[in-house]
Amino acid sequence: MAETRRYESAGTTNPLVQRAYDAALVLTVIALPFSNFLMSQGAFFMLLAWTLDRWKNGPIFRNRGWKFWQSQLTFWAVLALFSWLLMGQLWTTDLSNGWNALRIQLPLLAFPLVLITGRWNFEHGVRLVRSALAISIIAACIAVLWTGYQHDDPLHAREWSPFISHIRFSLMIALTWAWWFWRFIRNRSTSAAWTWAALTVFGGWVIWKTAAITGLLMIPIAGAFVLWMEGLGGPSPQIPKVRASLKVIGILAVISMGIGAWNLRPTPPADFEMLHATDLGETYQHFPTRCLRENGTPVWVNIAWGEMESSWDAISAIPFRGPDGRNQELKMTLIRFLASKGLTKDAAGVHSLKAAEIQLVESGIPSILELQHHGLRRRWDIVQFEIANWLDGGDPSGHSLVQRFAFLNAAFHIYHAHPVFGVGTGDLNREFAAAYEAIDSPLQLPFRLRAHNQYLTYLISGGPIALVLWLAVLIAFYSSTTAIPERGAALLFLLILCLSCLSEDTLETQAGVTFAGFFIGLFGRRMQRKIPSPRASD
Repeated sequence: MAETRRYESAGTTNPLVQRAYDAALVLTVIALPFSNFLMSQGAFFMLLAWTLDRWKNGPIFRNRGWKFWQSQLTFWAVLALFSWLLMGQLWTTDLSNGWNALRIQLPLLAFPLVLITGRWNFEHGVRLVRSALAISIIAACIAVLWTGYQHDDPLHAREWSPFISHIRFSLMIALTWAWWFWRFIRNRSTSAAWTWAALTVFGGWVIWKTAAITGLLMIPIAGAFVLWMEGLGGPSPQIPKVRASLKVIGILAVISMGIGAWNLRPTPPADFEMLHATDLGETYQHFPTRCLRENGTPVWVNIAWGEMESSWDAISAIPFRGPDGRNQELKMTLIRFLASKGLTKDAAGVHSLKAAEIQLVESGIPSILELQHHGLRRRWDIVQFEIANWLDGGDPSGHSLVQRFAFLNAAFHIYHAHPVFGVGTGDLNREFAAAYEAIDSPLQLPFRLRAHNQYLTYLISGGPIALVLWLAVLIAFYSSTTAIPERGAALLFLLILCLSCLSEDTLETQAGVTFAGFFIGLFGRRMQRKIPSPRASD
């Protein structure tokens, strides 16, 4: 039978202490997709277990020599990062906000402190976490779907995730799905197959409904990484099959990216799409350099402003030049809606609208596709609109993809002004507000947000030292996983965490920092003694 390496915890694991750690591990994992409050309780019970550990097993230094502490690179890297963030209060103006930021990031310190220095059985604890995580994620997915389908009115994609942020939830789904996919590939067990299948169905369903592009990207990337580990980077006997699977995935990925790029290309209106005059004689206005389309129809052609205004004001109590139900310019909502139905923007087009469609325009719905497409399909429509609108010089405010360029522009402006030590732990909000004013950002005030990039956030809050220390945490974590039995799961978590930090401030919310801190602590301890054991089949 194949063998793996099993690490033995330093010191004796007391049964009572182990049960306390088990309860804290399970509670934290169950809480992750459900509740910020329960996450706090999980952290609290983890500290209680660690306190019981100290009472039963003595100080953390007992029976542990310098060699043990020298090897715990993850622990020291996390401690150094948090210490530097604490020092950042020295040059912070808004101390209150600084302490609040440190409080939010406290799980990044607490979980590694407890799980790396505690005396608990690693293999037993990880088995519990693996199973509890699968149960929790599946239960959360079912709860999300059941809750969403109880609503009579269609929900916005984000409203499908009532517990935590849909982005953080999608990260948890991706990690759990990939972990059980890896176990299925390695062991071919029936339980792993059924668990992975359930995660595929329910997790994929939730990602579709919440339109979480992050999760959509993470799952195939993590799946390909699993195949790479087991085929090209691992000892699997199925190497030819795995390589063939990787080739298929690569071909499909290239085809998908090609189709996506083709659909996102700027497509100005053709000559045959631009008419001369309306049936009533008004000359159409065209903007032939603009490429925005709705449902394949160009928006900025065949516009008869006078006819549209008089016709609309005759059938609606909401004026043509006023705001719609979403506080957008109604005239812009109207021309987009008419384009989505393939109608000209004139009296004939307006009078072609049914009473229900007039109400849709009044409420602020700009496209018939908003009713016809849902989930990720609707999210793709929005991405197409955002890019085309941006290329046309439109307002990026409220458009989650293109406004990120404005976030990054403001972030780099802040960094150039504070390149050595950063702005301090608590001054990010104030400095971003000032930066948007200084660069005359096109973003409207409610959408002037932070960087949405964890690496940049550390760089501008704590300077290059903070960024280097965060990278040191990731590198130390990688080095600590070199021979643990669940190294594949640890590397999958590391991959997902690193990628998520490129597009999100993952550590700036409780769900994100608890997710990161918990698994950094779970997999981040480097054991000293290793003994051979039969490969587990569960």
